[in-house]
Amino acid sequence: MLGKLIKYDLKASAKIFLLLHVIFLLICAAARFLFMDRINFHASAETIIAPITIMLVLGTFLITTLSLCTNLLITFRFYRNLFSREGYLSWTLPVSGVTHLWAKIISGYLLTALDITAIYAGILLLVTGRNVTDAYQSIAPEMTEAIGMPLSSFGLCVFIFCVVGGISSVLLIYFSICVGQLFPAHRVLCAVAAYFITSFVIQIAVLVIMAALGMLDYAASSNTMADEMFSLLVPNTIFALILCIAQYAAVHYIMKKKINLI
Repeated sequence: MLGKLIKYDLKASAKIFLLLHVIFLLICAAARFLFMDRINFHASAETIIAPITIMLVLGTFLITTLSLCTNLLITFRFYRNLFSREGYLSWTLPVSGVTHLWAKIISGYLLTALDITAIYAGILLLVTGRNVTDAYQSIAPEMTEAIGMPLSSFGLCVFIFCVVGGISSVLLIYFSICVGQLFPAHRVLCAVAAYFITSFVIQIAVLVIMAALGMLDYAASSNTMADEMFSLLVPNTIFALILCIAQYAAVHYIMKKKINLI
């Protein structure tokens, strides 16, 4: 039954999810062939800095919007399927509450991982043109020395960390929705508030813990970008996974004891 629930969740989100990400990849392809491939990187800095800056700003906005839409899909699916009128039908199924919860966690994480993969695919599509790769070859040794490893390996490591850490964003969404259900009124607004408050508290707590353990000083004293990045990413990922366990336990407890759905 778990597999059927996961399949049902993915199918319910598939059309919008695929449409958004196909549009994103088409935009990246168009930007590659109509813009990036036409840039002359041998021109003066004053000539190319403006268009590249515009591309970076627009790309950041597009990626942020795509990630936000994916999170909203995950949010609406969890809320509608378990806490709206549709939830009355969901809870009549011969399925335990734990199975419902795990179906949402797995489907939500799959969407998050696919979203991250599509974003990285779009970035690769943009930067793998011949003129970009030829221009990079001239500075590749300096970049490798500054980063501490080849740029391709560095990008792959960051991608892996993002995919692994994606589960924390899913559970934070579910935790915030469940906290919002504890209030007698304005539950959606309370869930949104819980999301931002919890995110802020987690960030402050992680910074305090890392400072207390001397991790921030170690990162600041790192010789390469890779050392500095990984000295921050590794503990952040570990803390995120620990928080996932705590948030899962909280979600399960709230749904079972406080909302009386499980």
